[in-house]
Amino acid sequence: MKNLTLLSQIHLARFGKPAGKDIHHSVDPESGHVYVAYSTGPAEGVLVKITDLQSPFPEITELATFPPENDEHLDQWGYVVGVKFLVDIQAICIVFSHGDVVLFHNEATETGDTMEIVGSVDSGISCMAWSPDEELVIMVTGEGSILEMTKDFDVIAENPIDVEEAGEDISVNVGWGKKETQFHGTEGKQAAQRKVDTSTHTTSPDDDNNHRLSWRGDGTYFCCSSKDARLGRRVIRVYNREAILQTTSESVDMLEHGLSWRPSGNLIASSQRLPHRHDIVFYERNGLRHGEFTLREEASTVVKELAWNCDSTVLAVWLQRTNGSCIQLWTTNNYKWYMKQELLYNDERSAVASLQWDVEAALVLHVVTESGSYQRNQYCWDNYINEMLSPDNLGTVAVVDGANLMVTPFRVMNVPPPMSAFTLAVPYAIQHVSFSTLHHGDDMAVLLADQRVAFYETADKSTRPLPEPKLLGLIELADMSSVSVRQIAWTHPDTLIGLQYDSDIATDSIVVVKLAFDEETKAPKIVSRTDVPLEGLFQRLYFNQTHSDIMLQKADGDLMTITISEDEEPQVGRWMEVHRLPEGCLWMGTTRIGTGPEEYREKAVVGLARNNRLYVNDRLISSETTSFCLHNHFLVFTTATHSARFLPLETSLYDFKIVDNSMLPYDESVRRVERGSKIVLALPYSVNLVLQMPRGNLETIAPRAMVLSVTRDALDRCDFRTAFVTCRKHRIDLNLLYDHNPKTFMENVPDFVKQVKEVDYLNLFLSFLRNEDVTQTLYPIPGSESSLKQQLTAAAATQTYARPNKNGSKAAQVSPELAQKVNQICDAIRLELNKLDRNTYINSVLTTYVRKSPPDLESALLLLAKLRDEDQSLAEDALKFTIFLADVDRLFDVALGMYDFALVLMVAQWSQKDPREYLPFLNELRTLEKYYQRYRIDDHLKKYKSALQNLSQAGEKHFNDCVSYIRQHNLYRDALKVFGSNATKHKTILQIYGDSLAVNGDHEQAGVAYAMAGDKEKALESYQEAGFWREAVVLAHQLNYEPSAMAYLARGLAERLKVDKRFSEAGTLLAEYAKDSEEAVSALLEGRLWSEAIRTAYLYNRLDLMETHVTPGIADGHHDLMESIRDMQEQFDKQTKRLKEVRDLKIERALAEAAEDMTPDDALDNVDMMSDTTSMASGFSRYTAANSVLSKSSHSSKSSSQYTARLKKRNDRKRQRGKKGSVFEEEYLINSLRKLIVRVDTTKPDVHALLKCLASSMSLERASVLQKEFGKLLGDIDAHMHITFIPPTEEYQSKKKAAEEAKAERKKLVRQNQVNAHLMSRHDEAVAQAQISQLEEIAEQEIAEIYGEPPVMSKEPWDVDLV
Repeated sequence: MKNLTLLSQIHLARFGKPAGKDIHHSVDPESGHVYVAYSTGPAEGVLVKITDLQSPFPEITELATFPPENDEHLDQWGYVVGVKFLVDIQAICIVFSHGDVVLFHNEATETGDTMEIVGSVDSGISCMAWSPDEELVIMVTGEGSILEMTKDFDVIAENPIDVEEAGEDISVNVGWGKKETQFHGTEGKQAAQRKVDTSTHTTSPDDDNNHRLSWRGDGTYFCCSSKDARLGRRVIRVYNREAILQTTSESVDMLEHGLSWRPSGNLIASSQRLPHRHDIVFYERNGLRHGEFTLREEASTVVKELAWNCDSTVLAVWLQRTNGSCIQLWTTNNYKWYMKQELLYNDERSAVASLQWDVEAALVLHVVTESGSYQRNQYCWDNYINEMLSPDNLGTVAVVDGANLMVTPFRVMNVPPPMSAFTLAVPYAIQHVSFSTLHHGDDMAVLLADQRVAFYETADKSTRPLPEPKLLGLIELADMSSVSVRQIAWTHPDTLIGLQYDSDIATDSIVVVKLAFDEETKAPKIVSRTDVPLEGLFQRLYFNQTHSDIMLQKADGDLMTITISEDEEPQVGRWMEVHRLPEGCLWMGTTRIGTGPEEYREKAVVGLARNNRLYVNDRLISSETTSFCLHNHFLVFTTATHSARFLPLETSLYDFKIVDNSMLPYDESVRRVERGSKIVLALPYSVNLVLQMPRGNLETIAPRAMVLSVTRDALDRCDFRTAFVTCRKHRIDLNLLYDHNPKTFMENVPDFVKQVKEVDYLNLFLSFLRNEDVTQTLYPIPGSESSLKQQLTAAAATQTYARPNKNGSKAAQVSPELAQKVNQICDAIRLELNKLDRNTYINSVLTTYVRKSPPDLESALLLLAKLRDEDQSLAEDALKFTIFLADVDRLFDVALGMYDFALVLMVAQWSQKDPREYLPFLNELRTLEKYYQRYRIDDHLKKYKSALQNLSQAGEKHFNDCVSYIRQHNLYRDALKVFGSNATKHKTILQIYGDSLAVNGDHEQAGVAYAMAGDKEKALESYQEAGFWREAVVLAHQLNYEPSAMAYLARGLAERLKVDKRFSEAGTLLAEYAKDSEEAVSALLEGRLWSEAIRTAYLYNRLDLMETHVTPGIADGHHDLMESIRDMQEQFDKQTKRLKEVRDLKIERALAEAAEDMTPDDALDNVDMMSDTTSMASGFSRYTAANSVLSKSSHSSKSSSQYTARLKKRNDRKRQRGKKGSVFEEEYLINSLRKLIVRVDTTKPDVHALLKCLASSMSLERASVLQKEFGKLLGDIDAHMHITFIPPTEEYQSKKKAAEEAKAERKKLVRQNQVNAHLMSRHDEAVAQAQISQLEEIAEQEIAEIYGEPPVMSKEPWDVDLV
């Protein structure tokens, strides 16, 4: 679908006065200077240099004349045969027909001369060709020999051309593929018997009888076309780099002199004249024919030369007609040859004398005419498409093929090239095409090569098949022969603008033509013509049909805007918002970027440069763009990594950039495409994106971004049917219909039901519903909160609600409002369906019941039961549909739970159940009484609570069964409610409930149950087991225990309290109820309750216990506490010392590594860092961006999580051991010291109590030692607190934050994958698993916990001042 657009042209009116047609030129690829050598007489020549070609007036310098003044043979030089600029030596090589080879140096040589004659061929030279690498030069001598020399003009070989040998690589016929066995089409078998008589082959009458040379692009072969006198025809011979003949072309009648080897190497082009046509024929390197195409010329036309451009995409054909000469530019696609441009040279003195493609710029053509003028034409590939953003835009694309315009409306049909929907024939070759704003942009203005413009109208778009565009008429655009219009823009219905070049003044200008169309015939005519001069040269005239932007662009990216009003002259001014693009962009467009109404959005210009850089204003968006297109919602572009990207226009200009959304499970902003795909057009307000493959075929795809944009637009205007059909066709989650705008959807449920009125469509929508907001998880709105972190957070959508799934595990958490989404939609749609016609939509009504969460199968069965009484046939069909939706066993159980045997039988009959499975059971149930029957049903359905309720109503004879049923299914609490009105049964239930609690170890509640049931003995036992001594003592008094029994009970309870370290309560029991003060004092001393023990001894007047129990107990407590303090002191000193050593070693190691990095290593100077092993192992380049993702896709989620769990346990064990020298040693020491400090802090109350006791007993020496030792420990801790516990560094905090975020993101991704597993392809699963693995590596990295806040110690006083 590509066309060639002429960007710029430079015509140098006159550089000399050539005497004939012997004019040759060459271009310096580095500077762009052009060197022209031409003959001014039979033996005279001139070398001219043309510089500063980008300016309107290039500079012309005459470098040399030939022959030199001091030459002895002035009359023996002959005419110029060829010229070549040699980059390496910065010299121009000129060859003359009499055999002289001259080098002209840009700078003087050692001898002071700029020109030297490097050699001469006595027999003369007929043609010359340098190899592409400029290492070799091939010449054809006057004797008909190939002369090969090096760049220093040392002869390598000289071989005759006309030889009998066919070459070293001549094909050998082994009997395969004979013509007799090949298919010959309509010619039939006679073609196999036909023999070609090559002896009758002759030369073309247009042959100039000269030799031609052409190199292949890689310089390994060259070919020579010569007229073989022995054979009487022209022959093409292929030679290798050593000038050894390889192959000879097969015989072709009337083969002509034109010759050009395609740089890519697959074709050699020449021409052939036939009686009825003129063909451009192609050969392979082996000499065999390989296709052709026919020129659309008269019989008198002569093919002068052929030339491929440097990237092998365009073939230039130089033709000589009776009325002048022309150059045609041909290209091929899908095995069809298209003529894209035609350059006319119709003046007598402006005939073409030499043409040459630029060596580096593929689409720059240099032409020299016989009149001595130089022309430089620059082209670019372009798509002529209707870019108007209108839903009625037909998506028209025009393809130029000579005088035929091939038109295809892609919104209506997709016709594969080389075919088209319409072929419009115009009077002359087409140069440019512009689409207008009329009829939604589908009217066209076509600029012809003869400077006329044809206007076409596409008015009738409703008729099918679509009628062909109608020709309205033609106008003459250029009014002077020196002016040539190269680009046009039909900006208004009555205005046509042209970008033109005036060769007389060598500058560009704008012509604004006002038009008038006849009311009847609609034929156009010119009302007025206005020329607007421009400063400098421009390469682009751009018109935006939607926003009416008219712009001009210079080669350096500078932008100008054109303003046209009704009454004023056209104004050309600078594009105010953006003064220029960073560089010249061959392809450009304008749009509006921002949110809100379009008039408040920012204007932006989009440009794509030749080096694949895509700019928006002055900002670089992508450096690997191959094509782009502007959609009504997106900037769409393809990249060199074979993907299409979609940047939303509804965002601020600041945020308009590529965002890495690779972590998202569904990224709609990027889509993979076939290698080399380029955009033809993105249909506005449509889902279709048309791509063209490198081989030429078209593919229409529906990217998710465009599908979602169309769906959202339809939902915004409440066009639910369009949105539904789009989602259904392109497999978009139908939850989007509601989630896009829940409030609007619920308000317009009646419209939704009326638009999507098909029962199957409604059922499909209801079946897809789930309690999830897909605008947060699957399809986040582009341009709103586009940061990756915010989108991932929204994708989780977790708040406070979780519902178990079928497997019993917790599903993804959702908010309470979202948890009722499905139920709300089902209820609303069911209400509307019942209003319309319940019977017509019975299947949809049943679906609303089944799809509720949880499914309301009982209501569905009630509706079926009601429908059964009204219409048996309809009820059966509805039941079959319900069985399809829901599990038949579940339906059977629900019907059974409704105690409706007729409904149960109806469900069972239409299911796949075997009657032998359910009939015996149903027959048995029919024989039972009502409540016992229901009990059996509920028990069968495992509805135990309901079964107990029914069994309790079955009569007194079933009470024992109730007790057994309660015990079996643990229904004690429900039974207490059921039998609450019957005191006797209630106590029985309490009794068995207490037994159950006692067996399960809940003795406290068992005691309460026994007490309520009146069983005080068991209640006492339960309280005793629970350690509730107060309740037990109260019950013992109620049971009138004897004092000895009470003492025994108290001793037992005291022992239980001692085990629980409740020494104070144990002392109270022993003293008050066991009447044993000695044991009470012992218990208090065991609990280090010194003051309480002394009080108890004096309370019961047992002063002897002070000597026997209290004083020794205090001494033992002092000893134990001192030992503990000294152990803690020793541990603290040891670990703080080791911590200091560890930190010092870490600092020394860091300094050593830094010093090593700063020291240069001479041994590495000659090391090749890009080793073969590295490159082979990586498998990664700019074209394999997903390498790291796919390499990890083989790990399953289960194995990955198991590996992570094992790694975490192993790291935990390392942390706990704190092995010396390990990475976790510092963390272990800090944690150990933290625990030690907490332990010291908890010891303060014990020290304080013991100090007071020692002081009161006048044991001041012991108290002083204790207070001194403990005070020293506290002082050391306080002194080392700020050293041991240091605040976290920024690096540590960033690592911890990254690990925590990675852990959270991993959980979210795992949850998303579980929810969306049924929607994910294998590639999606692999990408998601790779993302999870990467997050696991970050989350589980080994980060030692060596920072943190110090532990907080209590401020309560612990010492005694008097001590």
